Amino acid sequence: MTETLRSIRRGPATPERVLVLLPGYGDMPEPFLDRVASFDPNEQWLVVVVEPQTPSERGPYWYDVDENGPDPVALAAALASIDALCASLLRETGLSEDALVIVGFSQGGALALAHLVDPTSTMTPSAVATLAAYLPSRDEELIDLSRASQRPILFAHGEDDELIEPIRGRSASKAFHRANAVVSWVEVSGGHRFDTPLTDELSAWLDALSRGEEPHAPPI
Repeated sequence: MTETLRSIRRGPATPERVLVLLPGYGDMPEPFLDRVASFDPNEQWLVVVVEPQTPSERGPYWYDVDENGPDPVALAAALASIDALCASLLRETGLSEDALVIVGFSQGGALALAHLVDPTSTMTPSAVATLAAYLPSRDEELIDLSRASQRPILFAHGEDDELIEPIRGRSASKAFHRANAVVSWVEVSGGHRFDTPLTDELSAWLDALSRGEEPHAPPI
């Protein structure tokens, strides 16, 4: 049975676009919702911020990681729950997948990428943004990069990120670029924080999508 995720939201009563925002390891959703105005000042999006599924004294998290990589059971459960949440939101709003964008920070960004390329996902967002993130390691049969073809994907990473080295984000961006995704890679000053200048890059990318553009700045 898919676990129901707690979420909080901000946006118009009758939205035309839905943005699902996935915080990282140990992050509560409320501070993320407080920052939504910095990248969606005109409330163009229904923004739904999701709380990571596993509570702990360190704060909620999506999955543990050890020397063997992510906990595969917890990762699969998180992906299934996110997929179910997206399906529920589209039913509620009457919108199609073309109106759905998933944004993730840190471990939440890893989930956003994994959900896009998971062949068991029933929902396929029109675009994905990952901030200070990476593609989590999984069995090859659980990764289908062709699902990302022709979809805009933002990779934004702080050059001084002390938790997730920028090379991990760049490597993921190159893999998605080779899979014909419409990749934008941006490395900015700063560390591992869901704040400016990372959110400035997110704001510009979302504005371009809202105008019907497909921002494209592939990694070199």
